[in-house]
Amino acid sequence: MDSQPNDGKHTNPIKLWLTDRELLDLSRMADQADRKVSEMGRVIIRKFMYGNIAPDALDVNGANSAHSSLRP
Repeated sequence: MDSQPNDGKHTNPIKLWLTDRELLDLSRMADQADRKVSEMGRVIIRKFMYGNIAPDALDVNGANSAHSSLRP
């Protein structure tokens, strides 16, 4: 891995095991937010890891990088 992580690309897949209920609820959340299920999962993970970030950073086109206040 590079010494500086690339926040501009989502290239690292993970396998995630969910119950039927978890997948259904995640799918519903994604639909309500007009997002793909995988993108919704990434938004939820980012929120858990970094807390609330600026609303503009959660836009579809801006979700690639953390809010500037969270960068080292």
